[in-house]
Amino acid sequence: MAATVTPQTIPDDVDIHDPAFVADPFSAFDRLRRECPVARSNRHGGFWLLSRYDDVRCAAINWRDYTSSVPGVTAIPVITPRTEPQLPIEVDPPRHSRYRALVNPVFAPQRVAAITPRVRALARSLFEKMAAKGQAEIVAEFCVPVAVSSLAAFTDVPLEDSDRWIGWITSMFNMSDPAAGAASSRELNAYIEKLIAARRSKPTDDFISMLIAAEIDGERLDDNQIRSFMTVVFGAGFETTADGLSVMLHWLAEHPKALERLAEEPALVPTAVEEFLRYSSPIEIFGRNASHDLCLHGRNIREGDIVALGFGSANRDPSVFEAPNELRLDRNPNKHLTFGAGPHLCAGAGVARMEMAVTLETLIEARLSLAPDTTKELRWKTRGDRHGLSCLPLKIETRKTS
Repeated sequence: MAATVTPQTIPDDVDIHDPAFVADPFSAFDRLRRECPVARSNRHGGFWLLSRYDDVRCAAINWRDYTSSVPGVTAIPVITPRTEPQLPIEVDPPRHSRYRALVNPVFAPQRVAAITPRVRALARSLFEKMAAKGQAEIVAEFCVPVAVSSLAAFTDVPLEDSDRWIGWITSMFNMSDPAAGAASSRELNAYIEKLIAARRSKPTDDFISMLIAAEIDGERLDDNQIRSFMTVVFGAGFETTADGLSVMLHWLAEHPKALERLAEEPALVPTAVEEFLRYSSPIEIFGRNASHDLCLHGRNIREGDIVALGFGSANRDPSVFEAPNELRLDRNPNKHLTFGAGPHLCAGAGVARMEMAVTLETLIEARLSLAPDTTKELRWKTRGDRHGLSCLPLKIETRKTS
């Protein structure tokens, strides 16, 4: 039974970006779920943090109480202050539904299927090169290239520019240097504006040209709206997928028998993908705003307060998931919230699932084994609202046939 929330147990100094929290968020989440399911933080401008599965899911679905329509709140703290919303994630229904409809065709199942062979060929090529060396820094040599190439394939953004926008996005989410992050945000915006201008001059069949031709309520999108769409696609489409892949490959390296089991039971791959998504939770925390005064678990949330949805915590809630801190390849059912819930369910969920499945299938087909490279340093990312590795050195070998 959960402990009664009292002034002594309510932690009003929760810092999701503190190194101790980042190093072990799940222990912190365990305590919050038990003792303070609606925690108040006075850090980073102040916010509330929801940690229980039912509360997080209800808030994700209930856009009338927990609105997404306040620009800049989705990231805590705000990366770059702004007044215009990022589309479609910072608008609520019914307006959100009209903007979301513009994105859906890009990530439709038939398009995912069409791109899959290209991603599979890339994964196979990258693993072959790493296996030939016997070792790799898997984030830079596999996770990032796969995520970037997939994004480029789906949106037709220039792949040759990927090093530049990877650098900008990485800098934007680096809390240790806000000034550099703001500068990177401006550079990314300028880059996107040049792409828009080029497509207005000479349309193609790419994502930007599609947005230029689209209409909402009989009106064409302006450059600011198109730029906001592209900023979301660049950020969400690259970093979160790379993070999920990095956590999955890290776990596989530490559990070498898992690939052998998947090779023996290939039908388990889709189920395993869902479990890796639950376990990794690349977006651990996502911000909303209280649209009016609310009371939850005895805590008074005021209109306009930022409310952080703890997706990473919800995915480890023992009231929903048996042995939640254990990764079970055959976990079923698996009602994880990695892609959110409700109207704002991630449009690119099918892409992430495909990339994870292709990675597992390629590892199995190539008969590769992974192991930690203990001679080199492993590093996790330093933001508490994201979960992934920035450096993952692994040993990679071809398994000998018996």
